[in-house]
Formats: sequence, structure tokens, C-alpha cells
Amino acid sequence: MSGLAAESNRVLASWIKLEAPHGHAWLFLVVFLVIVGGPFIIERFKLPGIIGLLLGGLLIGPHGLGAVPASDTTVTALGQLGLLYLMFVAGLELDLDLVKRHRRSVIIASMLTFSFPMAASTTVGLALGYSGLASALLGSLMASHTLVVYPTIRGFGLGSDPAIAAGVGATVVTDTLALVVLAVVSGATVGHVTGPELASQVLIGFAILGTGCFVVLPRLARLALNVLGQSRPARYVFALVALLSAATLSEMVGIDGIVGAFFGGIALNRLVPRASSLMDRIEFFGSAVFIPVFLVSVGLILDPGVMADPDTLALAALFILACSGGKATAAMLTKPLLGYSWPQVGLFFSLTSPQAAATLAVTTIGQEIGLFGIDLVNAVLILILFSLVFSALTTNYFARRAQLPPPFAGGLGDRVLLVSGATPPSVGTINVAARLAAGDGGVVIPVVVIGRGQMLPPAEMIAALERSVFSVGPDIPVEVRRDRTLADGIVHAASSLACTCVVVADSDASALPDILAARDDAPVPILVVQGVPDQARRIVAVTNSDSHDESVRLVARRLNGRGGTVTTIAKSSTEELRDDDLVVMAIDVCEDLPQNLWASSVTMVR
Repeated sequence: MSGLAAESNRVLASWIKLEAPHGHAWLFLVVFLVIVGGPFIIERFKLPGIIGLLLGGLLIGPHGLGAVPASDTTVTALGQLGLLYLMFVAGLELDLDLVKRHRRSVIIASMLTFSFPMAASTTVGLALGYSGLASALLGSLMASHTLVVYPTIRGFGLGSDPAIAAGVGATVVTDTLALVVLAVVSGATVGHVTGPELASQVLIGFAILGTGCFVVLPRLARLALNVLGQSRPARYVFALVALLSAATLSEMVGIDGIVGAFFGGIALNRLVPRASSLMDRIEFFGSAVFIPVFLVSVGLILDPGVMADPDTLALAALFILACSGGKATAAMLTKPLLGYSWPQVGLFFSLTSPQAAATLAVTTIGQEIGLFGIDLVNAVLILILFSLVFSALTTNYFARRAQLPPPFAGGLGDRVLLVSGATPPSVGTINVAARLAAGDGGVVIPVVVIGRGQMLPPAEMIAALERSVFSVGPDIPVEVRRDRTLADGIVHAASSLACTCVVVADSDASALPDILAARDDAPVPILVVQGVPDQARRIVAVTNSDSHDESVRLVARRLNGRGGTVTTIAKSSTEELRDDDLVVMAIDVCEDLPQNLWASSVTMVR
């Protein structure tokens, strides 16, 4: 029997040949198993999922099971893309209005969170006998930080907290200063470049990067979104192109790519609204693939054998004390200086303490130019691991104790409902809705309301309306609703879609009496548009010395666009109006004007 079994096994083996798993399919399989399983397992122990990704990377890496060998560069490259993606998303989601309101806090927080770790770490370096240049470089790398826990904080609903806005804004400052120190130290160590020459190189580099990101990129993005139209995949790929273009330009001028990626996100901030489908896709792929792969790639470089060396541990302990102590001191000073609560102080520390991006870049270059030895590099890796784990733990602790910021009520243009009936709106009407939304970085939500007894609009009309709306930015699909009347459709759609204002297409301005009858039930202002040309020669706000005047002026400023002029006149001076004016007014003004004077108008009904 044993001989028969052996013969059967031999025949089976000749038929089925099994090899050890290898190749890119196996590589990505183990990485994505870690992405799925790592956080799931570690969260069972009440620990943050980030720790599961780091430990999972260590497990499958060259110092663990070896599923991802040291020679492989695929995961490392994808992890670098994930880091750029993380910075790009942070720039996209940054509340620019919040940063503008708290710009003093951003400046103070940036200086605090850079200067204290810089001073403490430089002092440690000098005390350990490192040269002045090496000590300064050591201080700069520990003064930077990476927004690793930002997605977690955002998940707690704290993304609009002033302390978080200050921490996010401080990122570009600290990382940029760290890279400036790197440029100066590197030039002084391996080159023959003088201080003024280094300073001019850095300034010119930032001038080129700023021009490319904040002048050229937004114009190209507007053009691309218009040309790409309804193609959602093409829009997402363009976002990746914008990210990589900004990062590439940054590296071309001698600045780390993470700064360019962050600038690229800020440049597209107004063009990719928070509520748009494009933002949903960017966030989805970031949280599902790119950012987790970056964290796994950090785990791959960890070597437990080297980290267990007593001398390395002692050196790392000093670095942790200097870096975390400096970051903690800076965070605690925000309480008396900026008035933060203790949970906000803790969140600011959690956001600004993780070391990864600039830390790794500066450490690697410091070793290449001969300022850092292998013992210091390994100690920095321990610091990175500690900072990522500790910040993940403190984030969960303080986020559960922080007070949620007030719910975002939305500006006038945050969610603009564009309503039409059986006839599609004109280009001028769509432009009115788009300009209102642009002022708040909002979206245009197109809705077609079909009254009782009316036929559904043809598919060609819906497709044409989607193309027109897509051409002005956000990729929100057209929704068709059936209701008793147009007015009921407006009220119900504005309520269910949480809109902040309504624009009624000019072709349906004949329904104004019906809208007036229902305006008390509308939760938001309603703007009725009539005869608006693609380009108006003059925009005129007609005021009536009442509470509606400021809203009328706001709408007029939003419609102004680039290069236009807003003229304000009183209701008693309407003889100054011209036939080619675009008139913005409240309904009580409209009722007293001759119809020829508001043939091209935007009327605020409520």
C-alpha cells in the first residue's frame, strides 16, 4: 500500500507543479492583506489602526517574514506616492477661510512647534559631540512633522477645529524650514556655496514653485475640468497629474516633493469642493490604498535587531526626549498664547509630533553627506516608530474629550441648488449658480422638477444639462424629481439636500407667483434669474435701505467675477439703470420697477 501511495504522489506531483509564491501579484497580496487585517486585529485590543499597519509592515518586511524583500522598490515607491497623496489631500481639505481667520494662530503655532524641538535637539547633538552643522541638521529634522494622524482627527469630526487648522498650516512651515536648513548645511558641507547664494537659491525655488502652483496650476485645472466634461475617471486622473506635477516641480527647484504636493492641494482647494464627487473619489482612494501603503512602507524599514542594541536605544531615548519634549512644550504654550483648551492642546501635540516624511528625507541625506553615522540613523528610526505609535494613542485619547466645533452652517454658495423645469437653464443661469458656489468653494446641485401630469424630460436634455454644469466645475449628476408644483419641488429639494441657496432657471421665472406663495416654507434664499447674458457689461445692486441690502450686495459681488464692476444704487435712483445692466435686487424692489429695467436680473425672493 505504501508503494502505491508513493507512486500516486509522484504522478500527482508530475501533473501539478507548485512554486513558492513570488512576483508582483504576491507582493501586492501580502501588502493588502496587511492593510485589511492589520487595523482590524489591532483595533480589537483598543489600539489605533495605524499601529496595525506599522507592525504589519514590520512583519512582512525584510526583517520579518521576508515576504517583501529588501531589494524590492515597488512598495517603497508606492509608499512615497502615498506620502505625497497624504499631503495633497491635506491641502485640498484645508479650510482656507478658517486659516485666514486664524492666521495669527497659524504663524505663532508654526514658530513654536519648530523652534522648541529645533533648539532642544540641536543642544542634544552638541552635547553628544556632533559638529555644529550635524547638530543643526539633527535639530531641523526633529522640528518637522507629518500629518499621519490627520485622517483620524478628521474622522472624529474635528477637522475644522482652530487648533487642527493651525497644526495643518504649521506643517508646510516646519517642513519647509527643515528643508531650508538641509540646503544650507548640505551646501556648506559638500559644496562651495556661500550663505547669500544659498538664500537666493531657496527664495528663487519657492518663487518658481509658488508661481507654478498658485498661478499656472489653477488655470490649467479650470481648462482641464471644462475639456474633460463628464468623464469622472479622467477628472480623478487629472487630480493625480496635478499632484505629481506640483511634486515634480518642487523637486526640480531643490525643494522636497511633499511641499509641492501640499501646495498643489491648496491650489486646487477652491476647484474641488468638499461635497463634490471628485473629492469623494480622492478621499476614498487615499484612505483605502495610498495612505495605508505609505504606513506599511514605513514598517518595512524597521529592524528590531538593530533597535534592540542598548547604545542605539540610549541615543533614541535622548532624541525622543528632545523631540517630543520640544513638541509638548510648544503645544502647552498654545494654551496661554492662543487660548486653546487642554483637549485642543493635546490634539495639536498629536498632530505635530509624528515624524516620517521630512525626517526620513533629511536623515538619509545627512548620512549620504557624511554628517550622520549608522547609529544615529537607527536611533532616528526608533524615534519615528515611537512618534507614530504615541501620537496615534494620544489622538484617540484627546479626540474623545474634545468639544466638536459648531456644525458648519455653510455660506450662501456652499450648496447651490440649480432648479429647472421642463426647459433647461441657459448658460447665463448656470454661470450665476457657479459664481455663487465659487465664492464659498461650494458645489452646484442641478435638479429638474417635474410637476404633476408632466412628462419626464428626454435623456438628451439631462445629458446636455450635466455637460453644462460639469463645464463650470463640480461633477454633481442631475437629479430628476417629481412634485406637485415647481414651488413644492424647490422647498422639498432644498430641505432634503441641505442646500444653502436656490437658483431658479430663467425659463421658469413665470412661476414667480407660485414661488412667492411658498417662500415662507423655503429654508434658504431663493434667487430667480431672468435673461442673464453669458457676459454682463455691468452688475448693479439695487438697494432699499432694509435688511436685505447686505445680501443683495453679497450676491452682486459673487456675480462680479474677474474684471467686472459692481455698482450700487438706491431704489429711488433706478433711472440710472441701463438696458444692458445685470440687476441684483430683492423682490420688493423688483415689484416697483418697470419690467424693461429688470429684463436681465437676479431677484432675491427670500
